[in-house]
Amino acid sequence: MKIKYLGTAAVEAIPGPFCDCKICRKARELGGRELRARSQALVDGKLLIEFNPDTFMNMFRFGLELVSIRHCIVTHEHSDHFYPDDLSNLNPGYSELPDGWPPFTLYGSEDLYPKVEKYAKRYPTRFVFKQIEPFVPYDIAGLTVTPLKAAHGTPHPYIYLIEDGKKGLLYANDTGIFPNETWDYLAGAKPRLGLVSMDCTEGAALQIGYDEHMCLGKNIELRERLRGLGLCDDDTIFISNHFSHSGDDVNYCDYLPIAEKEGILTSYDGMEIEF
Repeated sequence: MKIKYLGTAAVEAIPGPFCDCKICRKARELGGRELRARSQALVDGKLLIEFNPDTFMNMFRFGLELVSIRHCIVTHEHSDHFYPDDLSNLNPGYSELPDGWPPFTLYGSEDLYPKVEKYAKRYPTRFVFKQIEPFVPYDIAGLTVTPLKAAHGTPHPYIYLIEDGKKGLLYANDTGIFPNETWDYLAGAKPRLGLVSMDCTEGAALQIGYDEHMCLGKNIELRERLRGLGLCDDDTIFISNHFSHSGDDVNYCDYLPIAEKEGILTSYDGMEIEF
């Protein structure tokens, strides 16, 4: 399997467009891997994770064609992960598509449908929404995708277990330490995890006072719990992702050596890993 990180920040991106904090100033000064779009990823070149406001720019930055990507899973309804207004570009007056082009299919919880209903009804040959339920495996883009319940501030937020029959990717953005139902599912399903992508909104902090995001300390806790269930081996890759400029030491150059000491990689826009 292969994951390509297209964006690796939280809602404000880094640097925040109106922010003059030390994190954002440093990101503007250094550029490169310090510049983070809002979180989005592509699995095996065919499964998009998140349809956010940076989708067009991410396609442009990395030489991708959205017209060739048929499937997108969405974690939750917050606008930095789900920006349905861009679906209006499926209007026949706005885009020409190849003959026989299959509809762009977006998958997510029931929270998303009210926001895409008009597009599903208006462009039924170009856009389809499929509601998916937690703890049910689905065949999406030739991969087995299982939504799992997340700990986040929307009615039905998901993280995703994505498997190719050999290894699994656990994509865990915008969540704190998982709800008990998710731990129970993982303990019973026993997936073989090749890569775990972990929310690290609060950066290098060892503890935070709320449950809807994580930090380095929580990433370490999550890793040890997954290891305790026997879901990981020595080759499993752990990556901190989804950084906010309000977190501790979240500039790439600062967080990288701190996380390396714990055996955790640091995501950046354009990072690609095959496992």
